[in-house]
Amino acid sequence: MKTKILLILFLLSCLGKLSAKNIYVSAQAEGEPLEVWSEGYLDIHHINTGCGNAAFCILPDGTTLLIDAGANNPNSERHVAPRPNSSKTPGAWIADYILRHRPPNRVAIIDYFLATHFDKDHIGGVFKTKSTNADYYLTGISEVAEYIPVNKIIDRGYPDYNTVKPAESETHFYNYLNFIEYQKTLNPDLMERFRVGANNQFVLKYDTEAAYAGKFEIRNLIANGVMWTGTETQTTSLFPDLNGLSNSDLPEENTLSCGIKLTYGKFNYFNAGDLTGYPKPGRPQWHDLETPLAPIVGKVEVCNVNHHGYNNATNDLFIKTLAPLVFVIQASDALHPNHSTLFRMLAKQLYADARDIFATNLHPAAKIVIGDLTGQMKSAQGHIVVRVSPGGSDFMIYIIDDSNTGYTVNAAYGPYFCK
Repeated sequence: MKTKILLILFLLSCLGKLSAKNIYVSAQAEGEPLEVWSEGYLDIHHINTGCGNAAFCILPDGTTLLIDAGANNPNSERHVAPRPNSSKTPGAWIADYILRHRPPNRVAIIDYFLATHFDKDHIGGVFKTKSTNADYYLTGISEVAEYIPVNKIIDRGYPDYNTVKPAESETHFYNYLNFIEYQKTLNPDLMERFRVGANNQFVLKYDTEAAYAGKFEIRNLIANGVMWTGTETQTTSLFPDLNGLSNSDLPEENTLSCGIKLTYGKFNYFNAGDLTGYPKPGRPQWHDLETPLAPIVGKVEVCNVNHHGYNNATNDLFIKTLAPLVFVIQASDALHPNHSTLFRMLAKQLYADARDIFATNLHPAAKIVIGDLTGQMKSAQGHIVVRVSPGGSDFMIYIIDDSNTGYTVNAAYGPYFCK
C-alpha cells in the first residue's frame, strides 16, 4: 500500500511539472506574438537589426535598461543584411522593437542606457546613404532617443573622457558627445560614469515595497581595465601605468568595455560588450581581461558572448568558469563567430554540462567557415529573448521573427532550470 501511495505521489509530481512546462510554452505558441511582459518576470531582448548589439531588459518591477544600441555600416559586404529591411535605420528599428515590447500601460521610457564602449556597433555611427553616396545620417542611441526618452546614460568615460580617448578620426564618438551635450540641456542629471564595484547604479525604480530586496542585483564588474575584487565595492586595476607605452601596446576600445552581472534569484546573466581574452600577437598579456575576471563572475545561466564570438575573446578559462546553460551571440559580421571560438563554446572538455548556443545572425561567409558546427547551434537567426520566471528559478528562450514587424515567436526552448 505504501509503495502505491508513493508511486501515485511521484506521478502527480511529474504531472504537475509537465503541466507547468506546457503552460509556460503553450502561452507562447509559434506564429503568435510574444506575450507581453508582466510584473515579476525578467525579460532580456537581444534585438537584431543586423547592424550591432542592443539588449533591452525589462526588470522584474518594470524598470527598463538598454545595453548598447549599435548601428554599424549596413552597406558593407562583410556585414549581414539589415533586419527586417533597410526602410529604416538601425536606431529606428531598435526603437520600434522597444515600443512594441515595453511594459504595458506605462509611458514609454528607457530608465537606463549603458554604453559598454564606444564602437559603432554599440553606440551608433555616421554613414553615407547608399542611394546618393553624399547624404549622411546618424543612428544608434542618438536616434533611439528621438523616439523614446532616455532618463539616464551611463558610460565608461563621463565626464572628461580622458581614459584612452578614441581617436579624432572616430567621427561617431564625437557625434555621441554632441548628442549627450544636447540631451543634458533637457535633463541635467542625464549622465553618470560607470562605477566599477557598485551594485546600486542600476536599481529597480518602481519597486516601492522592496518586494525584490535581496533577490535582484546588477553588479558593475569591469571597465577601463579596473575590476571588482568580489569584496564589498573594492576594485583593482588590471592595467599598468599607461604613460610611456607605445600606441600598439595601449588598450584598444574593446579592452575597455564595461561589464555587468545581473542576478535575479538563482538566475545570472553576464554582458561585457567586446571584452577581450586573447592579446594580439606580441601584445602584453594584461590585454587578456577574461582570465582575471572569470572567477569574479562565477557561474552564470546566460552569457552574452564577448566580442560577438570573435577570435580574441571567450577563452578556455572563461568558458570553463562561467559554464553557462545558454550562450547568446549578437552577430553581424562575416567573422562572427570565429570557428575556433564556437568550437570552444561547444567543448565538453571545458565543462560537462549541457549548453545551447543562439545567434542573432550568421553571415553566409561565416556559415561556410563554421561548417558542420552550425548545425550544433540551436538558432542562427532572429531576436533572442530570455524570459525569466518570477523569483528567478527558471527561464525560457524565445526566437522572435526578425524578417518583419509582426514579431512572432519562431521557436521556444526550455524551461531551463537555474543552477
